[in-house]
Amino acid sequence: MTKDELIEIVKEDLVRHEGYVTEIYLCSEGYPTFGIGHMVTEDDMEHTWPVGTPVTDERILDVFRKDCDIAYTDACTLVLNFAGQAPDAQRVLVNMAFNLGRNRLSQFKNMLRYVNEGNYLMAANEMIDSKWYRQVGRRSQELVDIMKEAKA
Repeated sequence: MTKDELIEIVKEDLVRHEGYVTEIYLCSEGYPTFGIGHMVTEDDMEHTWPVGTPVTDERILDVFRKDCDIAYTDACTLVLNFAGQAPDAQRVLVNMAFNLGRNRLSQFKNMLRYVNEGNYLMAANEMIDSKWYRQVGRRSQELVDIMKEAKA
């Protein structure tokens, strides 16, 4: 699977998980957010925009692509031979990197070890044994199921 094909699949997952919101809103943690789960940072032109301000589809997709590129790079950094992993494992890892960021995903040491060993069932079990699993609800169960089905 190419990077672009992977990102397209992850995009479908993330739209389902994060939503697609065409205005500034406050996420569950109270941070200004828009699009496909993009938390507004000081570097964004939207930094001072009030909640409810519309954001164009073009801007949403541009920021999403950048966010996904970061998530992909983070996953590649944390997993040995990322491109050689099962496509479903890649899909889960990029999704988790998008949601958690590199630092928090790097704390899934046992899961990452099992992924590196190609033991996706044990990796899925390690995902279940986490605070993240309990916090994100349906998303985590879906990702665990995808990881369990991963075939090298």
